[in-house]
Amino acid sequence: EIVERNIENILKEIAHIRKAKLFNEDEIREIVRHRRMHEYSIQKRNKRISDYDSYIATELGFLRLVGLRRKKTMDYRFRDEIEKSILSRLVRLHRQSCYRFQGHLNVWMRFLLFNRKLGRHMAVVRLWERILQVHGRTDPRLWAAAASFHLNEGCRAQARSCLSKLKDERRALKIASKKLRRLGKNPTCPQERALLHMETYHFNKLRQSLNHSVQLTWDRTHLRSIREARRLLTQGLSFNEDSVDLLLELLKLEGTAADFFTRRVSKRLAKAQEVDMEIEEMKSEVYNERKSKRAQRRERERELKVKEEREDAANFISEVSEDVNFVISGGTFKLVLERFLTFSKATSKHLAAAVEIAEKLSRFAGKDIIAKLKERQQELHDADVAEAKRRQDENANKKLGPISLLKEATEAAKVHYKELQVLLDQAAGTENDDDIDAALVEWKKWYQPTSKSSDLLQITDPSVDPIWMKLLVLRIYILVVAKTLSKVKIDMVRKKEEMLKMYQDFKIKQDARVQDTRNLMDLLATSTWGSKVIDFWHLFMEFEEKLGDCSRLPSLRWRAEKCLNEGLRTKFLAYLSTSGGQKMEFL
Repeated sequence: EIVERNIENILKEIAHIRKAKLFNEDEIREIVRHRRMHEYSIQKRNKRISDYDSYIATELGFLRLVGLRRKKTMDYRFRDEIEKSILSRLVRLHRQSCYRFQGHLNVWMRFLLFNRKLGRHMAVVRLWERILQVHGRTDPRLWAAAASFHLNEGCRAQARSCLSKLKDERRALKIASKKLRRLGKNPTCPQERALLHMETYHFNKLRQSLNHSVQLTWDRTHLRSIREARRLLTQGLSFNEDSVDLLLELLKLEGTAADFFTRRVSKRLAKAQEVDMEIEEMKSEVYNERKSKRAQRRERERELKVKEEREDAANFISEVSEDVNFVISGGTFKLVLERFLTFSKATSKHLAAAVEIAEKLSRFAGKDIIAKLKERQQELHDADVAEAKRRQDENANKKLGPISLLKEATEAAKVHYKELQVLLDQAAGTENDDDIDAALVEWKKWYQPTSKSSDLLQITDPSVDPIWMKLLVLRIYILVVAKTLSKVKIDMVRKKEEMLKMYQDFKIKQDARVQDTRNLMDLLATSTWGSKVIDFWHLFMEFEEKLGDCSRLPSLRWRAEKCLNEGLRTKFLAYLSTSGGQKMEFL
């Protein structure tokens, strides 16, 4: 029902499109079909941003197409019924998306930019208020952006709105100026010349009055925008106390306010305070001295002008809630500047920016404060340089540490590889199970050294040197030698009872060795062994097939596919597919 109601609302728009002959019937049906499809998509139970985005993009494209068709047909009728209808639909879609997805800042900013392009100033102001309510505590930059809007675009929009009321007066003055220039070229008689002189005099007075009104309007607008921007920045600092950027923006604003009060407000304040005395002096001069009527008229006009200026200045000063003398002397600017000296989150870059602003507005900031800021900025800069140097040295040590550790571990691995080979040869010659245990203990001593806190074999990149793979193969080969020796011993025993007991003892000991080896392989599978070495997985699968559990082979293949890097995984799978599922032989 909602979809059909929204479709029915566009019937008037479609009718005017037909009258303007912007689209043919097939194109109109396509437009209605797209709108119905988008209306159904945004009315679903599970709302998505992409549905609103596609609908908005479609309407914007349709709006641009209408403009192109109007240029082509030169038919600009029914603008209110067609373009404004599309714009109202876009506003509705933007509002719905902002309501549905309030946590997405990009949705709000898109609606705000849309209103700015349309020139809807009050809508932008209301949107900024709503955005700050929703996202003001999480993004301090929004407060600075809102203050900048009120200080620039908002100020100009308010001034244009107020000056639009003087449009008729400006037009009348423009017409009168043209008339006076035309008549002043060839006056016909002295009476006409005197009349032109009188009209020119009144015209200049009206023009001065209009310029005065324009200047007063701009001053009032600037005053309100500065006040609103200050309110936003102070409120943003109350919500984001650690934001140095907001403090910098407040410093710039107070410098701008001090400059504005010095150039514009101070003169009006002086007029509002001193004009009464000047009027009394002029009255005494007029009535105590004999003057001509022309001089008396000029004095009265001057008196009226001064009185009018006094009233305007008094009305303007009545709107000023700040302490004018305190702002002009740079009091507010110094207060914000002094806060940088104790602001814990301020860095040397922030203080450098504050010093630059203070030097540009040095007439409002004292030399002592600037000197303290420079000293504080230099201290932070030296601390940053020292910290950067310390981190650089620390990173260099971290880079050199693994290299030296790798060299040390590689040399130790080569030595222990030879020692383990000697122990295995000795165990094969003596056929003593204690020599097998001694070889395992020796391997663990190298693998888990007491002087190191980490496992050398786990942290080392095994793809650098083949000695690491040889050592791991030798670790599993110890179990193969133990299994071979036990089989020879069991075959030499003739009594079944002794044979069964010997087999059970070996089985218990061998299962413990296999489980210990499996734990080691599982641990290495999560390190660089599992991601960089294909032979590791072949060795692991061969170990499970010959010494462990064959049912683990499919899971090992799946783990290898997940752990190996992209190129190595492709080689691993290619080898398994070409070899018919056979593995490499290491043992």
